[in-house]
Amino acid sequence: MVEAAGPPLLDARAARVAVDDVVAIDALTAETRGDRVLCAGDTGALFAALTGIPFSAVRAPAPGAAADDAMDEAPGEARVVAGRLEVAGRDVARSAHRAASGAAPLDPPLPLAWTVDAYVAWGARLSGASPRAAAEMVPAALARVGLAAARKRTLRTLALPERRALVLAQAIVTAPAVLIAEDPLVGLDDGAAGFVLAALAGATEGRGALLTAARLDVEGPRGVLVRGATDVLVLAGGELAFSGTFAEVAAGGRVYTLTVRSNAELLREELAARGIALRGGPARFSAALPEGATTRDVVLAATRCRAAIVELTPLF
Repeated sequence: MVEAAGPPLLDARAARVAVDDVVAIDALTAETRGDRVLCAGDTGALFAALTGIPFSAVRAPAPGAAADDAMDEAPGEARVVAGRLEVAGRDVARSAHRAASGAAPLDPPLPLAWTVDAYVAWGARLSGASPRAAAEMVPAALARVGLAAARKRTLRTLALPERRALVLAQAIVTAPAVLIAEDPLVGLDDGAAGFVLAALAGATEGRGALLTAARLDVEGPRGVLVRGATDVLVLAGGELAFSGTFAEVAAGGRVYTLTVRSNAELLREELAARGIALRGGPARFSAALPEGATTRDVVLAATRCRAAIVELTPLF
C-alpha cells in the first residue's frame, strides 16, 4: 500500500447519491490519501453508484438465506445527483471512471454451466475486447487470483471462495487501474477467507483498491483488510461518520459512532475541551476515546450542552 501519487483514489465534495430519486447519501465529503480504501457501514448505495450495478442486486442474499433478505433496500439505479464524486480523478456522475475500474459485486448470479475461462473472457468482451484478445487476457487474470488450474472447470463445481476469486478475476481481466470490490470476506470462515485474501492480494497488486464491508472487524482475516487500508471511511445513515486510518484509530483508543439530533456543534466544543474529537456530521459522528476516557464522558458532555444523543455504539 502506498500514498496516492496522482489524484485521490476516492474524492467526494458534497456528493449526493440518490436511488431512484430518493437520497441515500447526502453531502459526502472525503478525500483519500492512499491506494487501499476501505468503506464500511451503509455502503450499498455508494457501491451501486460507483459500479452501475442496480441497488437491489448489491444486497443479494448470502448462500442459504431467504430470497426476501435481498429486498431490504429499495431497488433501482444509484446516481450522483449533486456535488462531485471522483474515482482516480474521473467523474462518477458522467461514468468517466468506468473505463479505468473493474467491479467485483458480492456473489452475483453465475451461469453455472459455463467454464471458468469462458466467464472471465466474457467480462473482457463486455469491456470491448475482441474474442481473441479476451482469450489472451484470461490466463493472467486467473493466475493472479489463484485459479490458474481451474480454467476448464464449470462454475457449478466451484466452492464459494473460488467463486469470489472468479468474480475478482473477471473484474481485473482488462487490467483496470482500480478494483472496486463489495464485502469480499463476508460470511467466510478463516480458511475460506484466507483463500480470498490471497486472491485479493493478487488482484490488487499494482492497482488501486476500493473495498466495501458491512462492518469493521479488527480481528481475524477481516481485520487484515482494516489494518491494511490506507484510508478507512465509515458511512452511517447516508452520512460520513468516520474518515481516517486504522493507525489513527489504534492510537486514539476505542472509537464510537454517535447519532446527535440537536446541539451537535455545542457537543463538539464540549468534547474537545475533554480531549475527545468529534468527527463527521451533521447528524452522525464518530469519536475516538483517549486512554482514561469512557462513554460516561460523552454522556456528561451531552448533558452539559443539552445535546440529544439517540445512538452511541462502538465502531472498533
